[in-house]
Amino acid sequence: MRTIGLYIHIPFCIQKCSYCDFRSFEKQEEAAMEAYVSALLKEIEEQGDFYGGFFYVNSIFIGGGTPTALSAEQLARILTGLTRSFRMLRGCEITIEANPGTLDKGKLETCLFYGANRLSIGLQSLDNAHLKTLGRIHTKEMFLENYQLARNTGFDNINLDLMFAFPGQTLAGWRDTLAEAVSLRPEHISFYSLQLEEGTPLWDAVHSGAHTVVDEETDRAMYHHAVRFLKDAGYTHYEISNAAKPGFQCCHNLKYWSLAEYLGLGLGAHSYVDGNRFSNQEDLDGYIQAVEEGEGETITVWEHANSLEEEISEFIFLGLRKMEGISLEEFFLEFQEDIFDRFEGEITDMQRDGLVELSGGMLRLTPKGIDVSNRVFVKFV
Repeated sequence: MRTIGLYIHIPFCIQKCSYCDFRSFEKQEEAAMEAYVSALLKEIEEQGDFYGGFFYVNSIFIGGGTPTALSAEQLARILTGLTRSFRMLRGCEITIEANPGTLDKGKLETCLFYGANRLSIGLQSLDNAHLKTLGRIHTKEMFLENYQLARNTGFDNINLDLMFAFPGQTLAGWRDTLAEAVSLRPEHISFYSLQLEEGTPLWDAVHSGAHTVVDEETDRAMYHHAVRFLKDAGYTHYEISNAAKPGFQCCHNLKYWSLAEYLGLGLGAHSYVDGNRFSNQEDLDGYIQAVEEGEGETITVWEHANSLEEEISEFIFLGLRKMEGISLEEFFLEFQEDIFDRFEGEITDMQRDGLVELSGGMLRLTPKGIDVSNRVFVKFV
């Protein structure tokens, strides 16, 4: 029996953020949300029947969208459906994403009671003016109230998502945000540089001149300050954009960076199983209809069997996102070849340029390499 992670997509939000291009829908009618939950539960049951005999589940991530836009009763049904349909390993990490302004005592108690043991809160900023620029529905005060409520309810594993290098933010402001976030003592902090996506309101605002992007030098200064500050505060920087207190690394996300297997359930969800990548359709009505009518073959709209070369590339460039890097021994055991037989020239050149280093049987990015990580990754594609 192998282990697998489950990703569950909830595509609903109270309001879409100005930078978001994820597959999500705002201000949906209750009937539409209930129809989706019913279809999702059916897919969970069907996939559990198929995969349950092959895998134990050791991580679940319920993401979105905003999962906590659902009712407490709907969240309870989803969590119950998962535990009934799949074999759970003891201590399975079960994360629920939440946005401030969508949490209350009832939802938090329900999530805990039905097995959720990790909460990931989309904070992004602690400046109300910046939150408005980003199109967030919450204020700093709402977040602080929700965070304390989660602690009082019993959540002892909380992640905060923070964003930097967005229009209007300064290095001094980023330092203040980090200091205040750390003072709350969350177990995990994710910190991401804004990626402007074409077609989003923020993209349009920047290209119309209403907002000015942060320059690259300031972006990198913000990143390196976060790495140093979080380390000094007792957090382990274990992936390019993630840091955690000892023992609180995100088990589920580590699967993505370690080329481990995961199964995606719900609208547009992606999976990686047995060397195959596949994804569900992204049309909401089409997804619901396909599940309800039992047309499983129409739920999956894209499939790709990785070649050996693709498996090797993904193993390297995903693994290099981890600060520990990739194990040369593990690479050999996985692919029955020495990594230098395939990439000696590339690795030598990048060592010379100070982008990667070899130490203790591990190949990893240097701080300089992190700053140009996409330039490094493309060498292995």
